[in-house]
Amino acid sequence: MSVHQSCHAIDFGTSNSLLAHVSAEGMVSILPLESDGNQMLRSLIYTPHRDQWYFGQEAVRQYREQGGEGRFFKSVKKFLPEPGYSGTVIHERKFKIEELIATILRVMRERANRYTGEEVSDVMLGRPALYSLDQELDRLAEGRMRSAARLAGYRNVRFCPEPLAAGLDFKGEGESERLVLVCDFGGGTSDFTLLRLHPGEYVPEDVLGLSGIFLAGDALDGIIMQESIAPHFGKNVTYRLPMSNNFITFPRGLLSKMCSPAHITHLKERDTWEFLKEIRTWSVSGQDQRRIDQLFALVENQLGWPLFGEIERAKIALGTDPEVCFRFFAPGIEIEEKLKRMEFFQQACATVDRIMDTMLEVFRQSGTDPSLVDEICLTGGTAQSPLLRERFKQLFGEAKLKEHKVYQSVVAGLGRFAWREYIFS
Repeated sequence: MSVHQSCHAIDFGTSNSLLAHVSAEGMVSILPLESDGNQMLRSLIYTPHRDQWYFGQEAVRQYREQGGEGRFFKSVKKFLPEPGYSGTVIHERKFKIEELIATILRVMRERANRYTGEEVSDVMLGRPALYSLDQELDRLAEGRMRSAARLAGYRNVRFCPEPLAAGLDFKGEGESERLVLVCDFGGGTSDFTLLRLHPGEYVPEDVLGLSGIFLAGDALDGIIMQESIAPHFGKNVTYRLPMSNNFITFPRGLLSKMCSPAHITHLKERDTWEFLKEIRTWSVSGQDQRRIDQLFALVENQLGWPLFGEIERAKIALGTDPEVCFRFFAPGIEIEEKLKRMEFFQQACATVDRIMDTMLEVFRQSGTDPSLVDEICLTGGTAQSPLLRERFKQLFGEAKLKEHKVYQSVVAGLGRFAWREYIFS
């Protein structure tokens, strides 16, 4: 490979995505991806009609202007390790998950190439420490991302774990030798790397432990949805099939989709939509039917994205306020619900326990005592959650916690890694 060839580094996130251009001289530049110069492209896809696709801020604008007609996708990264997710029908055409992700990677590549005036075909993709604890599903997810990148126009595709990339960027801020735990909390994944940082070049042996789990910001939003908001959309309804005396409750599979920012858009797919109609027809009480009517309005008008936007705002407010009044008003939907901070923290406790246990896996792998860590590097949007920060304070002490380039650290580190891997290979 020519040493004169530049490459891209992409942090494709559940919530936000960034791209860095890496020159042959090792200059890493995070490029603007939005028309207003914003480097961060929200990982949102909206397609109102065939051959019309919008991304990021433009997806939000067009969604509002066109009244939600068509399909709106959020958190598509979460589908990567799901073997049962074969894709979705969009405008009467079946799209595989890699084709859907390729639409946003392609526009990122095209915007970057226009900005630099170069035709870049090499990319270093960030990936979670683990897409799945199941190695086969982990390979499936990475293979899908590789296919998506190639569909987007990249010929050479390589991967680097995102928390390792954040650690490499963190290393650039100091030359002293130290033991660092890098914690990357995004929308979909919580990733952890235990790194020995020192002067000189990084070597693979510097990674002492690596772990991750598909639980992060979206999972916390899902808890608020399931515990407090889903009852307004029929979570607790009962219905009775014709010619039967047995009462049936709302199906768990549908509830799971309703409580996931990634999956809620798929409630409008034909089989699910027809089943929801049957539930409404067979609902026992008028109150149950009204709640199912609200679910119909939510799904039919593609309101899952704005609903979860309000839930996320409420979650952030609960970080400081003891009580928040959640309101969501739309055609056919009227919801007012008081959310209490202590109740939410208790409801989220099991999820946070699982995230923290995943973090401790890096110490089990390396046989290192957590007390020996010099610094905790916190990065990613969900790193600001008081739920998580309090746990880290209790375990490591507040003095060791360092918040590092909340959104840019991964893509900057990917750029450093890409320069070494591509330019000198």
